[in-house]
Amino acid sequence: MRGTSKKGSALVGVIWLLAVLSILIASYAVDAHLQTRINLYLRERVAVDHLTEAGLAIAEVILTEYQNVTEAGDESTYEKQLEEDRWYAEKLMLKAQGGKEVTTGAVPVDALNPDGGTVTVTIRPIESKFNINNLYAGGDEHFGELWMRILAVSGIPRDYWDGIVNGWNDWRDTDGTTTAGTRTEDAGAESDFYAEAYQDFVDGRDVEKNKNYKPKARDGEIVNLEELKAIKGFNEYEEKPINADAILNGGVLNPSDKEDDWITVTNGISSYFSLYGSGQINVNAVKDPRILAVIPGIFPVDSDPEDVRPEDIEEAMEIAKRIIELRDAPPKEGENPLISSKDDEERDSGAYKDFNDLQERLQRESVTGVDIQNEASAYLSFQPDKFFEITIVGQSSGIVHKIVALALVEKGKVRYLRWQEDP
Repeated sequence: MRGTSKKGSALVGVIWLLAVLSILIASYAVDAHLQTRINLYLRERVAVDHLTEAGLAIAEVILTEYQNVTEAGDESTYEKQLEEDRWYAEKLMLKAQGGKEVTTGAVPVDALNPDGGTVTVTIRPIESKFNINNLYAGGDEHFGELWMRILAVSGIPRDYWDGIVNGWNDWRDTDGTTTAGTRTEDAGAESDFYAEAYQDFVDGRDVEKNKNYKPKARDGEIVNLEELKAIKGFNEYEEKPINADAILNGGVLNPSDKEDDWITVTNGISSYFSLYGSGQINVNAVKDPRILAVIPGIFPVDSDPEDVRPEDIEEAMEIAKRIIELRDAPPKEGENPLISSKDDEERDSGAYKDFNDLQERLQRESVTGVDIQNEASAYLSFQPDKFFEITIVGQSSGIVHKIVALALVEKGKVRYLRWQEDP
């Protein structure tokens, strides 16, 4: 019996040993499989990273050379240019279309290995808006006029205009002198006002009214449109807080009042402004007719900026919408918008070449009976500004790597101002 017991114990021990060994072998097999998959992912990720690097190189070639391409006069010349320059169509589109988005489509970087992944490059000129940092007394001499038209078209009541405009002017300028207003609430504010209001917030006095104020005025360029919420005029009216966010983005301006007395801003002013560029509006890139409508010469120049009439807004909006409609109308059948010809002088759609082209096409096609006036030429451009948004998407074996960057193109070089990977 004792021998049988020893044999049984040995058998159990062997079984346990085999079980432990099996678990260890299975564990090693799983580890090996995971390591293989990790190595494969890393290899494919490196390949995708190379694709996005190639995409950036493509984007930079297009951006630094598009101004120098020659427009083709006929189909055969266009085809010949395509054979000589792989990116001719994209360069020409950026130049000839004057502001439309350009994309390469999914391009296999290695022509000998089309299954090795693709990269897509999209270049979008930053939509034309007013550079807000130019719209003050030390910048554009008509800044107040433009601001008041923007506020009027946005649906902000007249009583608020002077306080907003004067508050912004003092926040942006560097002279330290408070801009006076007809009423106390219409005056601007310099750092002494902000220091006191900020201290009232810190000490717990008038917390709600002063919660958005900063310790001092900016006295220089702002770096974010949200900063407007910190300015007197955007926050205070007749000693009562107002909703600064409604001024920027739309909404109820006075939510603390009775609902029957609410003032609703239909369109906030933030859609008019950018922090980049010359501030001229690229007619071929602008999408929102409200931005064109407030420009002197499109908006009636003889109108009183202090008393913008609804009929003036309606007339300006009608002209602005017509400008965009003529630009975006589909080309005639068989017409290639990238090929220039002698008939271009009579074309009725596509990008505007210059101010004369804009005026002539409006005169031929306008249903308003009102011509765009020469004053508008100082505010309009017909080519992209120096700022572009670049989107690069590399794809290989199910792995995607995306880069979105804000680029400044100047003196034949590309400089990146903002960079996001896999946003």
